[in-house]
This record gives sequence, structure tokens and C-alpha cells, in this order.
Amino acid sequence: MKRLHLFIIKAFIGPFILNLIITDFLFLMIWMWKYVDDLIGKGLDLSIILEMMWYAALWHVPMCLPLSILLSSIMAFGKLGETNELTSLKSLGISLQKTMFSLIVFNAMISVGAFYFSNIALPLTAFKMHSLLNDIVQKKPELNIPEGVFYNGMHDYTIRVDKKYKDQTMRGVMLFDHHSSDNNSFMIADSGRIENIMGGKYMKLSLVNGHAYKEDRSLNDQNPNSIRTLLRSTFKEHIIYIDMSAYNFNKTEGTVFRSSAQMMNIDQLDYSIDSLDLELVNRRKSLEKDMNTYYYFNNDSLAKLDTVKAMSLDSNIMAMIPADKKLNVLQEAEQVVRSAQGYPSRSQMFEEDLSKSKNNYRLEWHKKFTLSVACFILFFIGAPLGAIVRKGGLGWPVVIAVLFFLVYYVISIIFEKMAKNNNIDAMIGMWMASAVLMPIGVFLTYKSTRDSKLFSMANYMGGIRKIGSIFKKRYESGCFNGPTFTSSFRINIVNSLD
Repeated sequence: MKRLHLFIIKAFIGPFILNLIITDFLFLMIWMWKYVDDLIGKGLDLSIILEMMWYAALWHVPMCLPLSILLSSIMAFGKLGETNELTSLKSLGISLQKTMFSLIVFNAMISVGAFYFSNIALPLTAFKMHSLLNDIVQKKPELNIPEGVFYNGMHDYTIRVDKKYKDQTMRGVMLFDHHSSDNNSFMIADSGRIENIMGGKYMKLSLVNGHAYKEDRSLNDQNPNSIRTLLRSTFKEHIIYIDMSAYNFNKTEGTVFRSSAQMMNIDQLDYSIDSLDLELVNRRKSLEKDMNTYYYFNNDSLAKLDTVKAMSLDSNIMAMIPADKKLNVLQEAEQVVRSAQGYPSRSQMFEEDLSKSKNNYRLEWHKKFTLSVACFILFFIGAPLGAIVRKGGLGWPVVIAVLFFLVYYVISIIFEKMAKNNNIDAMIGMWMASAVLMPIGVFLTYKSTRDSKLFSMANYMGGIRKIGSIFKKRYESGCFNGPTFTSSFRINIVNSLD
């Protein structure tokens, strides 16, 4: 039996590793294509790009792992069925359950590892990836000044050069200064040169033999339609220092992502959920207290008003208010009523936001477990399917695996979005896909143990032939005799006419 278990594991683990690598690579390429515009032209080091790809590959493991298990189990048992090895094992008295036992234990270990990965490694991976991606997105593209084009990629400047050389010298330079909102100054120089100083933190732009033009509006502030004075100055050399910190890549700590539910483990999620529950309770108590204290009209509220003396609610209040203060009292009363109407609605909106945040934390909490359960359920779908189909390779197994995975993925996405919008409970949203696929796994396992020809067209054609033979016998016995039916029909018509 030990040799049998090793043989089955070897038949599974090879396709599993290969499928995991291929599916992860495909999802990684799709993800990279999404952010390709944020990567091009920024002069990132290869190590930074490889680091981001590594984090993104780990981030897609929860998506690739169930698909790889499903596909590998179909391929492994399909190959065993295609080579009649499953038939040989059954002839020796070894049932399909005993054949699957080693892989059941192996996939149970994968499921436990998937739980620890999603609880420990995945939050750290998500934090590192989002922090690094945020730093890359915020980095400005490298300076690549083209010839004969107005280039506005420099901070607060627009530059145009007629000719640019490899030694960073330029000829025919035109520079517009945008530091002021008026954009009323620019410079023209015969030549110029760009140098990076202080380790690339600043750029030194040296202009040689040029003129600077600026409109002097100090004398025309009171009359903007008057003729404006143009100031012109000539220089032999003019040096400008430009801050390049926005063009350099700097890693940040990314503390802004620490509060995200995706970057938390189960203990942190439990703490956040409890904190939100406590905040919701305190918010409701505060609402009740504020409504009773500030917005509930009683004798104590009347006593607090400076313009009104203590009186009973049955008295004519407006008659007792001095005439010069009635308008102020009415305005204050209107303001109190509006506040009393708006305060509960604002509190309700705040509570809805807290409930959505709590639901997101609960979704991530359940997601730590759904990955492990999905791996186990999809194995019990793939292994029986492979034993029933009895086709190995990359043909039918791939088609069937992709179809089942799409069902799982679509159900997960739909119900997860419904849970995020507070339309359904978070537990239902995260476990619905597993609840739908579990009966399918049980059904396929039952059929495979009974050697059911579930996908055999001969069985379905045999049933169709049986139905056809029944109709044929009834037709030959006269039940569907055409002339007899027609004659009786005619006799009934004649009788009805008489």
C-alpha cells in the first residue's frame, strides 16, 4: 500500500506544481498589464520590478491554488483511468476511496498550509505589495526631453530645445516658468546643459547667452486693461536648480495601509471587529443622550433660554415673549428643529459606514478559512471527475476544470459584493460558493465509486433508443394508427352536424 500511495502522490504532485506555476504566471501577467502604464518610463531598477512581481505572484496564490488542485486531480485520475490502472486496482479489490486516501491526506496538508499562508504570509505580502506599488505610482517619469517639442514633464517648468546631444548639452533652449499663476516669464538661450547634483536630488540647468522676458504688472494692478510693461534682461549664464525628489524612487513605510482588512491576520481582525462593535454601541448611546439632552422639548429646556422665564407648557408662550425678542426665539427654535431632524440621519449614515467597515473585516476573517475549504472541495470534484472521464493530458480536463472554477469564482465574486454592500451577511457571502460546490463533489464521488458512466454518450443514446422502441411498439399495436384516428374524427363531426 505504501508503494501505491507514493505512486498516486507522484502522479498528482507533478501536474500540481506545473499547474500552480503556469496559472500564477498567467494571473501575474494579467495583473502586470493592468499597471503597465504606471511602470513605463520611470527608470525603475530591475530589482524593484522583480520585487513587485514576487509580491504580486504571492498575492495571487489564493486564486491559483484551488484551480491548480482541481486541474491536477482531474489530470492525475484521468490519466490513471485512461491507462486502465484504476481498473486494475479495482480488480485487486482496492476501491477508489483507498486509492484517493493518500491524496486526501496530502490535500488536507495543503489546506492547512493554505490557512496559515492566508493568515500569516498573505497580510504581510499585501502590505508590502501595496506599499511598493503606491511608491511606484507616485514616482514621476524620468526626464526625457524630446527635440522640437514643448515638454512639460519638469516641475513648474516647460522647456523646448532645438537639438539635444548625448553629453546632456542642448542648443536653442526656450524655458517657461510656471511658479507664478500668471505664467508671465520665459527665457531664451543659445545653449544649455543639464547636470544632476547632490546624488540626483537636484538638477542643475545652466543656460548660456540668452534673454529673460517678464511682464511687470506692479504698475498696472489698478487698471488691468492698460498697456503692460515688458522687462527684458540679457545674461551670459543663468543657472536654475530644480528639485528632483519627485522623480526619484523612495520606499516608504506605508503605514496608511495598516488599517486595511487585507493586511490583518485573524487576531487583528477580531480586535478590529470588537472595536467597531464597541464604537457602534457608544454611538447609539451618544445619540440617545444627545436627543434627550439637546433636542427633547420640556420645562428644563425652556428654563435654559435667556429670553424666556420659567413657565408651564400649557401657557401661551409666544404671548409672554417680549416683542423685540420674538424673531430671535423663532430663529433659534427653527435651528433646533432642523438640527433635531438632521442629527439622527447623520448618525444613521455614520453607523452605516461603521457597519460596512465591520462587514469588510468579517469578510476577510471568513476568507482565511474559505481558501482551505475550497481546496478540499475542489479536490473531491476533480478526482472523481478524472476517474469518470478517464482522459488525461490538457484536453477535456482543462475545459472541465476551467468551467467548474468559473462557477466557483463567479459565485464568490457576486456574493462577496453583495456582502460588502450589506445586502447579505458576510458569512453567507463568503461561504455560498463552497455550499454550492459541496453537493456536486459528494454527487461525483458517489457516482465514481459506483463506476457510473456519467459522461458516456452510449448510456444516453441507449435511453433514447429505449424510449423510441416504446413508441414504436405502441404505434405497431394501433395506438397511433393514423387512418383509424382520422375516421373516428370524421364520424364525430358528422354526428355533430346532424
